[in-house]
Amino acid sequence: MSSITLLESKIKRLRNDISRLEGKRANAVKDESNAIKKINSANATIKRTKSTSTVSTKQKEIERENKKVQKAKEDQAKVMTEIAKKNIELNKALTNLSKTEQEAINKLNTKQEEKINALYFQQNQEFENLNASHKEVDEAKEYDVFISHSADDKDSYVSTLADHLKAAGITIWYDTDSIGWGQSIRREIDKGLAYSKYGIVVVSPSFIEKYWTNYELDGILSKESATGKQMILPIWHNVTADQVKKYSYPLAGKLALNSAVNTIDDIVEGVKKLVK
Repeated sequence: MSSITLLESKIKRLRNDISRLEGKRANAVKDESNAIKKINSANATIKRTKSTSTVSTKQKEIERENKKVQKAKEDQAKVMTEIAKKNIELNKALTNLSKTEQEAINKLNTKQEEKINALYFQQNQEFENLNASHKEVDEAKEYDVFISHSADDKDSYVSTLADHLKAAGITIWYDTDSIGWGQSIRREIDKGLAYSKYGIVVVSPSFIEKYWTNYELDGILSKESATGKQMILPIWHNVTADQVKKYSYPLAGKLALNSAVNTIDDIVEGVKKLVK
């Protein structure tokens, strides 16, 4: 049981004791008042009567009631002394309770301050780590679009699309340009995804089958979900709606351009409207 609980129990007990003693004092006052009334009544009878026996009886009654008055006064004095002692104990207990509660509050504030400082330190560390990682990403270079595609579609379609986008002044993350000899493919893809506004996804039968294209699509979908902003720009290339649905319902549910219908110039113009 905590010290605060013990003090609260003591305070409650002392208040109950004081209330009980106040009741005893009230009873003693009432006894004194009743005895005085009887004495006054007996004195009045003595003044009116001429009977010696009646006078003797009333005098004895007055003597008895005087003793009751004296006892009632003694009881009141005794009770008042006890009440005074209880009040001293009560005030001391209330002071101790206030002091103990303040100490508990101070301890809690200290713990909270320590937690806040620890969190602040952790956030600073994370911020410093984030800054350090950002410095590694080509001087925090940003891209308008990340091009996710299968290598099998590079020569037949994607390289031409990339050239047209660059010619239009659109900055692109394109594996041929962005991943250097000996660099980590996964790490460079992650950097490209982190610093790209949009992700062009060239969905083809080959795209559906490749590991890295699946990895890139998962990254784009995750970033879109985390930011709540549109990021995916799908292009269907030699693929049917059923194939896309079977591969990815989220991707199939997005409005896509089709390489069989939309020219590369159409696609470039669409991207320019988004990024400019």
